Amino acid sequence: MSDVTNITVIDNGPIVIKNTFELFDGEGNSFTPKKDTISICRCGASTNQPFCNGSHHKIDFQSIVRALKESS
Repeated sequence: MSDVTNITVIDNGPIVIKNTFELFDGEGNSFTPKKDTISICRCGASTNQPFCNGSHHKIDFQSIVRALKESS
């Protein structure tokens, strides 16, 4: 496995984090994910915050994020 942590913003869905990482709340308390790939909720509807539980499908969450391309 690569040492690089991959973070992907899924169209109309969560943020997926793969590989080794640490996740903390606003007070610095650590979450302990049980696997090396997790999905973080972006829609705010998950009952398992900060993790995604698929609620974005039920509320028709819409968000497509694209990285800015450098102009030459």
